Amino acid sequence: MPNHHEGKLLIAASESDADMLYIAGMFVPDAFIVVGLNEIAGWQWHGLFSPLEIDRARHESTLDHIHDSSIWLKKAKLQNLGPGLAAIATAFLQEHGIRSINVPGNFPLQFADALRSQQITVQACDGSLFPQRAIKQAQEIKQLAKAEATTRRAMIKAETFLAACAIGNDGILRHPKHGKKVRSRDVRKVIETWLIGHAAMPAHTIVACGAEGADPHCMGHGYIYANTLIIIDIFPRLLGSGYWGDMTRTYVKGKASSAAKKMYNTVRDGQKIGLDLLCAGRPVKHIHNAIQDYFEQQGYNTGMQDGRQCGFFHGTGHGVGLDIHESPRVSLCDTILQAGHVVTVEPGLYYPDIGGVRLEDLAVVTASGHRNLTEHVCSLEIE
Repeated sequence: MPNHHEGKLLIAASESDADMLYIAGMFVPDAFIVVGLNEIAGWQWHGLFSPLEIDRARHESTLDHIHDSSIWLKKAKLQNLGPGLAAIATAFLQEHGIRSINVPGNFPLQFADALRSQQITVQACDGSLFPQRAIKQAQEIKQLAKAEATTRRAMIKAETFLAACAIGNDGILRHPKHGKKVRSRDVRKVIETWLIGHAAMPAHTIVACGAEGADPHCMGHGYIYANTLIIIDIFPRLLGSGYWGDMTRTYVKGKASSAAKKMYNTVRDGQKIGLDLLCAGRPVKHIHNAIQDYFEQQGYNTGMQDGRQCGFFHGTGHGVGLDIHESPRVSLCDTILQAGHVVTVEPGLYYPDIGGVRLEDLAVVTASGHRNLTEHVCSLEIE
């Protein structure tokens, strides 16, 4: 066997680990092993699969080489390396002359300790083992566009449901079918039932009304009131490919107050500023600062009020791909946008006495600007 000295290692389930799904190209519910060897022709990727998965891996995986992990388990036992995945990986690494490995930032400490006990140096990366994931290829952008189209259709279902609701004398919406008071969970059910029926898995869909919407990640639990701001944030994962969509809109069923309208229009204009600034070569902090400055010019200051964070106190956006939040961040960091980045632009304003407003689109960064994948209007009032 050649002496490589250094390699790369992942031990994870691709069902839940984006790095593993990226390199293996198939969903596997249980943890398995992937080793990268730096050959003359470039990196070659070896997958060690259990007998349960190996036949499927030979047909579905994008890895360069497929191995039966049970063979390597026998070798590990003969060498008294112990049981389990770390022992299997150690046997494979030692036989290929690898003394040092790079692993992702989330690599389990238990496995790292086991490898180090066999004199293998383990060095964790800062985050993903594949920083190139941030630059999306054409087929990835196609999947993200599909995910966002699915998200858009789910948002339309929510709009249609809210439009069909009546308004009770107490100001609470009534369900169009059975007339019961509508809660966040009822709107969420409409969204998530539709998504599941269209091969997309929802994840903690946000439907937050009134003061609940002033907490950006509050899922929403209470009643849905008329004439009150409602944030709906939908971010499903395509079951077929693992890519995510992400979209937020803010609505009022009925008539919005003047304060709500002003805040909504300010966020809408702020989002347009952010989208207009998207292009390769742009520092992300310039985008975030431009939106923050605009909000302050309009009288919306950020800071603590009565013990609560108010104003615009989160980042402008984030990368989306095989993870819902991935590189790059659009915030006060030092990142420079590159063509192929796919990011959200989602400014928001939050004040408990008014509620919250957030508008979020997903866009591909290009050399000259951006391509908006969301393609959905921003409209506040639903009659």
